[in-house]
Amino acid sequence: MFKKLRDKFWLRAEPWHSFRYWLIPRLMRAVHCTLMCTLRIEISGTGPAWQHMKNGREGRGCGPLFVLWHDMSFLPLHLFREQNIGVMMSTSRAGKMQAAFWSLYGWPIVWGSTDKREGIQALRKVLDGLRSGQSFAFTPDGPKGPRHQAHPGAIYLASKAPTVVLPLSVAASQAWYLPTWDRYMIPKPFARIHVHIGEPLEVPQNLSKEQTAHWQEIIAERINAADEEAQRRLNAKM
Repeated sequence: MFKKLRDKFWLRAEPWHSFRYWLIPRLMRAVHCTLMCTLRIEISGTGPAWQHMKNGREGRGCGPLFVLWHDMSFLPLHLFREQNIGVMMSTSRAGKMQAAFWSLYGWPIVWGSTDKREGIQALRKVLDGLRSGQSFAFTPDGPKGPRHQAHPGAIYLASKAPTVVLPLSVAASQAWYLPTWDRYMIPKPFARIHVHIGEPLEVPQNLSKEQTAHWQEIIAERINAADEEAQRRLNAKM
């Protein structure tokens, strides 16, 4: 009887196997949704993004790759829920808890790891998803930093798929910044928010190591440019 009850608290296909991975994410979601209801949110630059997502769903190209800094994920988690946008999570304890939380919002999970072999396998799964038309979101500076410095993973995916990169950023009029490596941003209740998606960026195929490093800088610049535009639009409304 206990086994039948226990099995209702998680999906067998996912690597979490305790009651806390069922309960804590649901408590987090209740708090998260309550806060989201108080925010005044505007979004810009969605036209090209939705078109690329639509093309992917209809089999007319690869799904797009959204890129944003790790500390900016609080808002997109809710705003782009149930859109079949995949994310890659680690199998660490923190990764499992985060994955259980994001799954509640309808974000498909691809399991990765800091282990090189498992990390490569995860990137291949993401590639397969992009090529089948699924969209993905990627934090180029995650999961451990350095803050706002792009790693080569997003460049590899965009080049190999190939697909477009959509830089995304969030500006908030008032926010808390956690004492974590990324200074994770949580908007304060009743804050004004602007989310901006920059112009699609096409990454060339078959890049050398030197070219990959150069494109890492370009990706970082585009995300920072999206951040500046989000802040500019937010200030214009205040």
